[in-house]
Order: sequence, then structure tokens, then C-alpha cells
Amino acid sequence: QFMIKSVSLIIPFKSDKSEKEKLFTLLRGISNWKAVPNEIIIINTDQKQLSVPSDIELFAEQHNINFCIFHQERIYPGHARNIGICNASNSLLAFLDTSTHPSNDWLLNGLHIINTNNYEGVWGKTNYQAEKFLPKIYRASTYGENPIETFPGSILHKNIFKKCGLFVESTRAGEDTDFMSRAKLHNVNICESESFLNYDKLDNISFKEIIKKWYRNHFHSAKMPYFRAHKDIYFYGISFLAIIIAFNWNRVFDPTGIENEFFIPNITKISILIIFLAYLFLRGVVLPMRKGASLKFIFPLNFILISLMSFFLDLTKTIAFGYSKFFRNR
Repeated sequence: QFMIKSVSLIIPFKSDKSEKEKLFTLLRGISNWKAVPNEIIIINTDQKQLSVPSDIELFAEQHNINFCIFHQERIYPGHARNIGICNASNSLLAFLDTSTHPSNDWLLNGLHIINTNNYEGVWGKTNYQAEKFLPKIYRASTYGENPIETFPGSILHKNIFKKCGLFVESTRAGEDTDFMSRAKLHNVNICESESFLNYDKLDNISFKEIIKKWYRNHFHSAKMPYFRAHKDIYFYGISFLAIIIAFNWNRVFDPTGIENEFFIPNITKISILIIFLAYLFLRGVVLPMRKGASLKFIFPLNFILISLMSFFLDLTKTIAFGYSKFFRNR
């Protein structure tokens, strides 16, 4: 038998057929949790009204759970969360989305950590699942196999938002990391969760969708202070400059065509090879290993595919940053 806790669970939702089924699966799964929130707030951001199945409404009614659906079409996730925060009746708030699946003891463990150690909250932690080959390559190039700290899955005292402010409402992506960075800047006493959520969308995403998502997220995230996009632009600018210098090294130091002590044979080929091997090693081996990929998966050949995927993602990210910086307001 579960315990009812004074917690408001906030779930932003954008309707389509698959997401709606995931939402209903998530809501039905709450009956199996060891601790159940006494308030569930769904913010529907789609044009269509949302109605939930009768069994979900019956469960909420039987256990005196305040079940609310707010409809506000065409708003971003940060704006949706703000609506939930402002309308929550409890001082403790929990956050999920429809693509992340918590364990049955996720809420109970989080509340135990907060109450036992007098924390102001716990951050979420998400494990990105992948069973198919391409999603595994994508995961190794980005999130990694180890669970990472995320805003979905977080349980926070409401007063944190008075200290740090609410979510930025004008951006499609990056608003959650922006809030987390502000909380850390204010030294809010939030710890890491011992439980993690499972994210299951990677196996259903194509290469084209990956690139589109990566561009969209970084285009919107570029204006977030925490991202410091100009550092990336400077990095790629310096790399480009280094290649230009390498192409012209011998012309600069040997303008007469007579070889001297500064002359380096095949400097262009050597420079390109060094840059290529360094990128291959860093993006194909070092970073995936740091994020939990095994040597068995990386070798003998997958590190090449991981590096290639990383290159396309880095290129997409650079284009998104550049376009956001120079063309967003035009």
C-alpha cells in the first residue's frame, strides 16, 4: 500500500498520439509508487483539449488526489512549468515529463533524502536507454551510458523559485539547465538523486530527426547565459585560423622558396592529420569512455562511427550557434 504525500507533481504535455499514450501510462503507473503525490498538475500546451481516461480520474478521486489540467496552447516547456509552479498548492514540487519513466520508489527516496538531510531539494537523474545500433552510437556521442543530472526527476521546495526565479519562458530548449545553473550560483542546498528515470525515445529517432533536434535545441539554447556560445564560436574560429596558418606556414617563413630552418615539409598534410587524429581520439574514445561506454563497444571500429556522428552534431551545433548569433533578430 502506498503513502499519500503532500507533493505537487507537475508534468508539461504537448499532445500527439504517442505522447498521449505515454502520459496515460505514466499516470496509471503512479498507483504502483511507494509514495503518491496528493496533487497532479498537467499543463497541456497543444491546441486540442486533453481528457484523461476514466480509470485515471477514478484513482485520483478515490484517493483524494487533486487532479488538475491547465490548457495553454503554443507555449514552451519552461512557461508550462511556471504555470504549474504558480498553481501548486504544496510547498514541495516534483517534476516529470512524458518521456521519462520513474522507478516505483523515485518519489519516496527523494522525499527521504530531503527530510533526512534537510536539503532544499534533489536534482533528477536520467538514464538514456538505447537498444538499436544507431541510437547507441548517438548516445555514445552525446549523453553517454551513465545516468546524468537532469531537471526532470527533480523534487524541490517551492521557495527555491523565489530565490532563483522561474523558468525562462521565451525559449524552446535550455531553460531547465539555465535554472539549474542559477540554483547552483545561489548555492541552493540541492543534492543528487539516488534514483534515476529512464528515457526511452532514442530507439525511435532517425538520423534526420537527431540533427533537427540538435539544431533546434542549440539554436534556442544559444541565448542562455550558461551556454556562453561565443566560446564555441571562438574555438572554431581559432581552429579555422590554425588551419589557415598551417596552409601558409612555409610561404610565411620561406617567401623566397629557399628552404631554411623554419621550413617544414608537408606541413599542410601533417597539420590536417594531427587535427583529424586528435578529434578522432577525443570524440571517439576519450569522451565516450568518460560517459560510460565500454572499450568492447568502442573498438574495434565503432569509435570511427562515434567520431563521425560527433562531427555532424558539432557541425550542426556550430551552425545553430552562428545562425542564432547573427540572424536571430533579422
